[in-house]
Amino acid sequence: MIYPIQTGTVRVKQFQLTGAKNNLSRLYQLLLTKRWGEWMPIYSWLIESEGQLILVDMGETARIYEEGYLPSGGPYHKAVQTKIKKEEEIPTQLKTLGYKPEDICTVILTHLHGDHIGGLEYFQNAHIYVSHAEYEVATSKKGPKAGYFKKNWPDWFAPQLIQYDDRAEGRFRQSYRLPDHENIIIVPTPGHSVGHQSVIYREGGSSYFIGGDLTYNLDTLKAEIPNVLMFNQDAQDSVRKALDYVRSHSCVFLSSHDWSAPNMLKANGE
Repeated sequence: MIYPIQTGTVRVKQFQLTGAKNNLSRLYQLLLTKRWGEWMPIYSWLIESEGQLILVDMGETARIYEEGYLPSGGPYHKAVQTKIKKEEEIPTQLKTLGYKPEDICTVILTHLHGDHIGGLEYFQNAHIYVSHAEYEVATSKKGPKAGYFKKNWPDWFAPQLIQYDDRAEGRFRQSYRLPDHENIIIVPTPGHSVGHQSVIYREGGSSYFIGGDLTYNLDTLKAEIPNVLMFNQDAQDSVRKALDYVRSHSCVFLSSHDWSAPNMLKANGE
């Protein structure tokens, strides 16, 4: 089983949803316009597999309203805005499903941006996985400018760093099988961030491609519009590989910010 868990909402500039011709246009719209897109959900995903609970991403936190938690200026607030109430955080959302954070044995992070690790403080006892490349950039001097805020991480945070092996999965030449869960496969999908990764979950005859921030929804996946501020080749390649995989494996594509995701799960019998 797989469950969507919504923790607040987010919006970005409209050009990120519909695309823009070139990076000069994207930079102009980022810095000099107020053309915001619609408010979108912030989803995490709870997987029940082999009698264990596995969480993909952790959602946002209401701490964003605390002074100093987010940067006070610079490009961050020109690129993204988030909203969340305390009761929308992940512990409350898990409770509605009959669980609590301590029940989660494993957390897989698609990347380390704030709206994907906002619930980090609640999962000290879980095994947390993140890609080596993502962690390396997030903890470097470049981290804050790239949207990572290590100062907000709990002191105990020391995730297991994924090094992919050469076992191909579709057009993805490398992958990582979650220990004791051969039906959960992690593939590198860089572009939105340097170490962004996606999760493939197989259950019976169904397959799910949990794309994180690879692209915003199924429509933008089909249009090959990556979720990026500035176009880059890695992002384009990742989206094309994901689209090919979803089509060739009849996958349900689950984006972190797609309002249609719960309905797609219901239509697939979840």
